Amino acid sequence: MAKVVKVDNRVKMYLEDDGYKKWSRVLATVNRGRMMTSNIVEWGNLCLFPYVKYHVYAVGCRLANVVPSTEFIYSVYEGGRRYIVCLERKNCNCGRFQLDEIPCAHTIAVMKKKNIIDIHPYYSDYYKPAALANTYEVSMVPMPDREDWTVRVCFGRNRYAT
Repeated sequence: MAKVVKVDNRVKMYLEDDGYKKWSRVLATVNRGRMMTSNIVEWGNLCLFPYVKYHVYAVGCRLANVVPSTEFIYSVYEGGRRYIVCLERKNCNCGRFQLDEIPCAHTIAVMKKKNIIDIHPYYSDYYKPAALANTYEVSMVPMPDREDWTVRVCFGRNRYAT
């Protein structure tokens, strides 16, 4: 928040007034996933290039030990910590699998151990080619210059609106 204050104190006041649950990914009461992370790029590479000899997950996953509990539940030990992965429910107790809706490193380790090649059931439809094509289906109009914005007063403070 200190960086926000350096830019503009009004932004800090605006965010605090609206409440952290509305904009903070960690404190949100609803799933605010669908964020672009480097892991998404890795999964995109796996989808687009399924016949590459060395997959990203095969090279980048350096987890110590994967122990099966049931057909779908696995314990993954990494750096002295244990992570529980459930492939059936698509979750891991690290939280990344649920938040990003793509497999985390622990899930990738389980998939590697089980020799799972078809990764499509384990990530959200939002990352599939059809969703990407739908993203660009509607034309987007860029925002006007800041000088052209109309400023309105709301709840005793300024808010910018187009």
